[in-house]
Amino acid sequence: MLVMSPLTVAQLLDLSRTFPAGPFSSIRSLLDRLQRLRLGGWVRRWPLAIARRGGGAPDYYKITPSGLRLLYGDEARPPTKQFFAEVAVARHHHMHSLAEFLVHTAVAAHPKGFRMIDVHPENTFVADVAGELLVPDHRFDLVNSEGQRFRYLIELDNSTETIYSAKHEKETWHRKIRLHDAYQDQCDDRHRVVVVTTRSRARLDNILNAAAQLVRNPLRTLFIGTYLLDYLATTDAAFRPCLFDHRHRMVSLLPQFAASLSRSDTSVAPS
Repeated sequence: MLVMSPLTVAQLLDLSRTFPAGPFSSIRSLLDRLQRLRLGGWVRRWPLAIARRGGGAPDYYKITPSGLRLLYGDEARPPTKQFFAEVAVARHHHMHSLAEFLVHTAVAAHPKGFRMIDVHPENTFVADVAGELLVPDHRFDLVNSEGQRFRYLIELDNSTETIYSAKHEKETWHRKIRLHDAYQDQCDDRHRVVVVTTRSRARLDNILNAAAQLVRNPLRTLFIGTYLLDYLATTDAAFRPCLFDHRHRMVSLLPQFAASLSRSDTSVAPS
């Protein structure tokens, strides 16, 4: 799971509910395991620059080169040069928010037999789209024992990028939307782009409105999105309709229980 993303103890404890051997019985037992892994040189930890209630900053853990080789063999290579390095403080909110989304998704999908596979950690999946590079924040598949498989490209938004700029198009959501739309056209496998906003619901509306204006096939549901706090507050989040598409219909991450309710018909979580 530390290959998927850097994770805190709280996130690892939650995620352990999906482990084949069962969850850790307590934070103490998990900390003991992490201590042994650290002493063995397989994981490292650093303080996370995000305060928590009733205490100081938690630590986040990353896998080491030795840990990667232990899992995948002596020839295993990291997907990026910075894969094992300490994360810059300016990236901590983004890293932690993305991990929150991933953990909640994996835990929500698990009871109905879905597991997360073919994971591409943050900024390691690169697609060439007519000579331009598309680098989503994350990519993973959810698959069950019957072979049903669903692919997701994740774009986590901290309200730092403009929606549209004529002068700086490379730094905008318009460019992301255009490239994702073109990438789906050239793909053999269908997927969805999940937009996760961390600052406000209004920001999600603005991004989805831009997608509605730019996609070449408005009947194709490529972009769906959620406000992170609403998503984390939703139980059974992988199957309940707690995301919105570019037409502002409520949909679910996994399609078995998809719905077509408008935003005005219901609410996801209390404000």
